[in-house]
Amino acid sequence: MKVLFYRYNSICEPDFIDAFATAGLQVSEVTVEMERKDIPGEERVRILLEAIASEQPLFVFSIDFFPFISLVCERVGIIYAALSVDCPVAEIYSPEIKNKCNRVYLFDKDQYDSLKDICPGRVFYMPLGAAAERLAVIPFPETYEYGVSFIGSLYNEKDRYALLKKQGKIEKSALDHMEELVEAQFKERGLDIIEKGLTENDIRALKDADPGFYENPEAVTDMDRYVAVNNYLGNHLTSLDRIKVLNMLGESLPEGTVHLFTRSDTSEISKNVVIHGGVNTLTEMPTVFRSSVINLNLTSRTIKKGLPQRIWDILGSEAFCVTDSDRLFDGNLETGTHLKTFASYDELPDICAYYLEHADEAENMAAAGYDTVRISHTVLLRGLEIVKMILSEKLG
Repeated sequence: MKVLFYRYNSICEPDFIDAFATAGLQVSEVTVEMERKDIPGEERVRILLEAIASEQPLFVFSIDFFPFISLVCERVGIIYAALSVDCPVAEIYSPEIKNKCNRVYLFDKDQYDSLKDICPGRVFYMPLGAAAERLAVIPFPETYEYGVSFIGSLYNEKDRYALLKKQGKIEKSALDHMEELVEAQFKERGLDIIEKGLTENDIRALKDADPGFYENPEAVTDMDRYVAVNNYLGNHLTSLDRIKVLNMLGESLPEGTVHLFTRSDTSEISKNVVIHGGVNTLTEMPTVFRSSVINLNLTSRTIKKGLPQRIWDILGSEAFCVTDSDRLFDGNLETGTHLKTFASYDELPDICAYYLEHADEAENMAAAGYDTVRISHTVLLRGLEIVKMILSEKLG
């Protein structure tokens, strides 16, 4: 049996290729997206059709949902399985999400809830997982090199709202109102205040200000509102969060304790924070996790009810994670047993100071978290679950 894997160079792809191979499937890859970013749509369709005809796979698979793949699979009558690892993903609300060929797996429960009645039996809630098999063979250091570490984007390169504001392109009354919403929301987790308070005038002002505003008039939800809330104000608040937290920790903990690994612009980061460049996700990131007493997870505002990949990667590296507490653990993980959570940013300096002094407690939680992930929450298990569901359908 074969799976046809449509790739675009997601960091999650190699682990799922290994998972499917371990499950006994022969994996064939379509790599045109990795080789050519400007490929015309009709050529992508032709290449995919030819690959399906040649390989005759059990199903087509991709990380994240591609509407054109769904369109092709619907046309030829083959199952298309897609695993979402990002949030927001505007494409999951395209009209193609209704196609009968789809088996779409979403890690954010809020995303799933928004689609389960529109696409019954074709969208599923599935938490992400750790590549425990790959991580188990990495030679980890035996001593700590870093106190508190954060690996990831500061989101300022994704902050279209801040750029439009800086350029003076947003109409003033709408900008003033959105600034009020941002100020109120910044004090609270989530995006509830913005979702309830954003007006049609605010959305229209963002659309007028940015010619690249994502639009899909045939979408199964109000895409203008979704994009304004998530891609603009959600990303903006995530950037504010991460810069604030890192600076707060840099100023409250001894100089040189806090380490940032990022490719983002760090001009707004405190000089007390040690800034490193980005690290390779598959080879270098696990070593940084294990070399740190504390690894921070600062979840994007746009992830409402799900655990981001970073948490699974930290735990899968047998490292200690401190994360915001308003995530959906679903009984899979327990705070104080597998990792530590905080309810507000004001708690974070004291939490970090405590575990820097009590690294043995952090190590115990890291070990418990690793055992739970290794047994119940691996990429291999997620891949096997997808294959099992599809085979069950095929065999009746």
